[in-house]
Amino acid sequence: MLIEKTRTKIIDFKAKNDFPFAPLEAVGPNLSGWGVVETTLLLPDSVCLMIGPLACLRHSAFMAHARGFFKRFYMLPLEEIDIIMGRHFDRVKLALKEVALKESPQILILAGTCCDHILGTDYKEVMREIKEELGIEVIYLVMAPLTIGLKPSPFEIAYTALFEFLKDKRTKEDKKVINILGTFLPLSEKSELYNLLKEIGFEQIYQIPTCKNIIDLKEMANASLNIVIHPLGNILAKKIETEWGIPYIFCPVSYGIKEIELQYQSLERILQRKLNYLSFKDITNERLQLDILKDKRVAVGCSILGSPFELACALVQFGARIEAIFVRNVPKAYEWKYIKWLSENSPETYVYNVAHPYLNEESNAFDGIDLAFGVDAGVYCSRAVNIPLSRYQNQVFGFEAALWLFEEIIRNVSKPISNYDWIYKHNLLI
Repeated sequence: MLIEKTRTKIIDFKAKNDFPFAPLEAVGPNLSGWGVVETTLLLPDSVCLMIGPLACLRHSAFMAHARGFFKRFYMLPLEEIDIIMGRHFDRVKLALKEVALKESPQILILAGTCCDHILGTDYKEVMREIKEELGIEVIYLVMAPLTIGLKPSPFEIAYTALFEFLKDKRTKEDKKVINILGTFLPLSEKSELYNLLKEIGFEQIYQIPTCKNIIDLKEMANASLNIVIHPLGNILAKKIETEWGIPYIFCPVSYGIKEIELQYQSLERILQRKLNYLSFKDITNERLQLDILKDKRVAVGCSILGSPFELACALVQFGARIEAIFVRNVPKAYEWKYIKWLSENSPETYVYNVAHPYLNEESNAFDGIDLAFGVDAGVYCSRAVNIPLSRYQNQVFGFEAALWLFEEIIRNVSKPISNYDWIYKHNLLI
């Protein structure tokens, strides 16, 4: 059967080479969104100019409109031959200047494409001239899907650019300032983590999406600690620790009660302070309706907020049966402990390569799934109840994540939604 080539049983998944790679991968349904440009446009008072061939820009034009960034996003179509021959630099400079004079941003983002990545185009001189003439910070990034899975990734390039912007802004360490990195939608100021940090004396808690202006963004450079709640935030946190000595702790969004408690204990060690999280734990345990998951056959995708392997562990602990986990690439280093736990506690679970083209031939293999977490899992598990659990819905941390999980299960089980309709409602490009 073709499906055997798309998967590996979790009990046999012990190393990178056990992942079911495909000689030619499809564009998997997990690749939703407009990651690099979208993330960079979270910077306050920023405007982006994207340059490249028309075919590349067409995709971004759609996403700029879908995400509501079209008023801060400009495009300059270029002929491929001009990029190859280096005949486009004057046009790029003029376009940057025109955008800057029209919008008066504090940060100007220049976004290249796969062409620039392949050719190694150097825009440093153009950026320097614009900065000197107009006094505007210029950040360069590459929106290059071609580089997915390669080093440096588009996100590494983007976060490196952000670090370069911040590196001269540090004045002194402020013990009452802390950063939360890795948020796309911001954590609410009324959230569990905010309350716990304020209780122990932190007066300023910064996240990139909540920075009101460039002054707030610069203040992030004076923090005493970075808390990273998404793996992509590690890129920036590691650079900051290396250059400035600001420590960071990686506490990814989790759903399991035991895992959440372990994360808070890790935070306590690095903060050298006690966090009053037990009250949140007690409330959560009282409110979880575990019966709704008992013996349900479940699939988990990698488009969820968090790690699909950690969520799978949590769901098993809550009483569900994990039939399938859809992932795009080899698991991240921190995820192997979850895989080990699943191999001991859910040995019949299969791990699928969500981008394997053979999966499109075998979608009926998932007809027995009851609940599908993540829109990518929902694409293949067409008869299941869809629970998107997407980063475009909410940003949670701590025991609030477990509560949100059950709220979403209850809401979608009682009033099922079409995966197709949900994708189009939220403008996910899949």
